Amino acid sequence: MIRVTFVSPEPTPYRAPLLDRIATGGEIELTVVYAARTVAGRTWSVEPQHRAIFLDGVTVPGLRGVFRHDYPLTPGIWRVLGETAPDCVVVSGWSTFASQAALAWCRVHGVPYLLLVESHDDGPKPGWRRRVKETVVPTVVGGADSVLVTGSLARDSVVSLGADPERVRVFANTVDVEHFGDLVDRLSARRDELRAGFGLAPGDVAVVTVARLAPEKGIDVLLRAARDVPVLVVGDGIERGRLEGLARDLGGRATFTGDRPLDGVLEAYVAADVFALMSSYEPWGVVVNEAAACGLPLVLSDRVGAARDLLGDGENGMLVPAGDVDAAAAALVRLASDPDLRERMGARSRELVRGFGYGPSADNLLAAVREATASR
Repeated sequence: MIRVTFVSPEPTPYRAPLLDRIATGGEIELTVVYAARTVAGRTWSVEPQHRAIFLDGVTVPGLRGVFRHDYPLTPGIWRVLGETAPDCVVVSGWSTFASQAALAWCRVHGVPYLLLVESHDDGPKPGWRRRVKETVVPTVVGGADSVLVTGSLARDSVVSLGADPERVRVFANTVDVEHFGDLVDRLSARRDELRAGFGLAPGDVAVVTVARLAPEKGIDVLLRAARDVPVLVVGDGIERGRLEGLARDLGGRATFTGDRPLDGVLEAYVAADVFALMSSYEPWGVVVNEAAACGLPLVLSDRVGAARDLLGDGENGMLVPAGDVDAAAAALVRLASDPDLRERMGARSRELVRGFGYGPSADNLLAAVREATASR
């Protein structure tokens, strides 16, 4: 058994099951060290089935705006790494104290590390952020035995920063694609019932979005674009009151469901005909994996990182400029008016997402761990 310690900012409902699967695979002894229960103020609740250690940290005021998340000081990471005595460390990102301390620990103790990267350089960023990344990150990337990335945009970024392309593998932000597909196939027999429960008439072509109700999710753009298309908005957040008021002012048909458990989210996917995500900032967007696994055509803004890998513009949906209401409206009208096109695009979504299931990611992590520890 190869001892692997995985240092992560927080548990998430999409990655925790993947780590559960890896932990029970029989080849590695996995310990996951989390910097906090959450560093991004999310409301989900995740109970990992793998061995998990949560660090006690002190949040530093004022740093959330710099890192886009909390930055808890967790010096206990060094003690935990010493106790787990890993043969290899997987470090998720470089912008938490825990990840930075883990990288330093690996250098001091001569333990190989794999770097997991979600961020990329597509889209506008403050100049100072780009300069810091170009100055600091090449050393971090260069010291990694392998780099794991969530998709093509992250891959391009780390290669430009010096990563060996032959040692870059995909470790996706995703869901259990096959399981999602099976659940949706079973629910499809209840589609008419589910649609009625959301207030949809038999002839309606509905668009669904699943997101925190936050400014960067572009839900106001979707509401303005969906002039004659009913919208299911699944999720909750600080923008809910404003968005509900906007929907009333626009006179459109929008149903705000609030947060729903997984079964409830799946019901919304089954009831809908199109999935849309109009974010102005979205490094990946796991809900795109979910929607694609459910066989929906996609309408995504060009700021959604998952679009690079999971959207073929014109194949399984349409790519529109972030913030462009008219382009989003045109895409929705085209899909709403053509049921055959929706069916073809939905089937293509399921084909494209297969390579981003749990199996390929687990295999890639194991291959990188074997490679990193083989000569030691």
